[in-house]
Amino acid sequence: MPRLKIVPKHEDRNGWWETLPPPAPANVLKGERRVHTVIVGAGVCGLAVAHQLGRHCPDSEIALVEAERVGFGASGRNAGFLLNVHSHGPPKRTDILRRNIRLWESGLSDLRGMVRAFQIDCGWHEFGRIYGSAGPDGERHIERIATTLEQLGLNRRWMSRDEMEERIGTKFYKRGLYTSGSALVNPAALMRGMARHLPLNVSLYEQTPVVGFETETHAYVVETEAGRMLSDRLVLAAGVYLRQFGIAPGRYVPMTTYASMTDPLAEDALALLGTGKPFGLLASSENGATIRLTDDNRLFVRNLFKFNPNSPTPAPRVCEIGKLHRKGMLNRWPGLKGAGFSHSWGGTMAFTWNDGAVFGEFAPGLYAVLTNDVSPMTRGAAAGRLLADLMEGRDSELLRLQLEIPSASRLPPRPFLDIGIEIRRGLLQAAARKEF
Repeated sequence: MPRLKIVPKHEDRNGWWETLPPPAPANVLKGERRVHTVIVGAGVCGLAVAHQLGRHCPDSEIALVEAERVGFGASGRNAGFLLNVHSHGPPKRTDILRRNIRLWESGLSDLRGMVRAFQIDCGWHEFGRIYGSAGPDGERHIERIATTLEQLGLNRRWMSRDEMEERIGTKFYKRGLYTSGSALVNPAALMRGMARHLPLNVSLYEQTPVVGFETETHAYVVETEAGRMLSDRLVLAAGVYLRQFGIAPGRYVPMTTYASMTDPLAEDALALLGTGKPFGLLASSENGATIRLTDDNRLFVRNLFKFNPNSPTPAPRVCEIGKLHRKGMLNRWPGLKGAGFSHSWGGTMAFTWNDGAVFGEFAPGLYAVLTNDVSPMTRGAAAGRLLADLMEGRDSELLRLQLEIPSASRLPPRPFLDIGIEIRRGLLQAAARKEF
């Protein structure tokens, strides 16, 4: 049986996860089991597939297999923005953006519906988002974002430097641009909540990394550290680890971004953050800081990204990056010297060359889905649900829109890819140095 060279194993902590109560003990796969469908990966894509497939096939046994704990991996490590639309860089074709909006808003609606139906406590806040501009690169990009929002007929409101200071407590930004339509969450809590409310015919196995897989007569065989699963169908929703299964090799780039978060701020520290109410701020440039004040008064900073082709970032490296986050925090709020970061971590997502998709049936009974580029949570929720529809022959206009997205294009081979990424990363970082 072919063995996987790399399995997910994060050495660092996940701040969102650390703020939650300890979960119930993991249900680890032991021994052999036969089911109709196995889903590998319990991030937002895998959970969305499991929910929809469980509804479509109530009499079929479905197994959802997660290498770590649900909410501890990439889908629980992001900034918690559930975006309805987002675009960085040069203006993109409005027809493509309108297509994306329909898909992302459907994913946002799915997540909102589950939070309401299951009463998932994940800090859901319909804030929208603020784009911030601190330097020339930010100014150039914020104008592009405003133009794009105008072309799409979406609401937007400029915020002056004084208005930014009044709202978030800093004059670091020259101005801001507010737009509604998106939500903020604790992503780890959202993932855990979705997992707690899976359909009854879906069995969840955690701390069950897949170490190999192969095909036998009339079955896919998935081997784990302590067991094996046989199934008629196999769904791969393993994020950046998809290529370990031979899916889309050389068609996406694993990029790790890094975040840090404080403990709940004391009242005197909170008073330095404008109104002291939750907010979410995205850098308008392609490489700048994402800032959040959570509903439980924690300050979150995400910045820096790195090409990470092999495995999660070692914990000591993450701690060093946390020091840079602290510098960024103090550049904005010098009065927060007493507020240190209690958590720092990294999260890896996929980027494609052409904003292309990894979605569909790759061999008889073998399916895969990858959420990539911007807006991975809402994009992933929609793609996962639509993959389940595809598997069961449930046609819809949204599925046809998803299938219109071009497949991820082939990337240059390594080491040329590595060199190109580092040059691009360096240029973006230099251009956006005022946005850190």
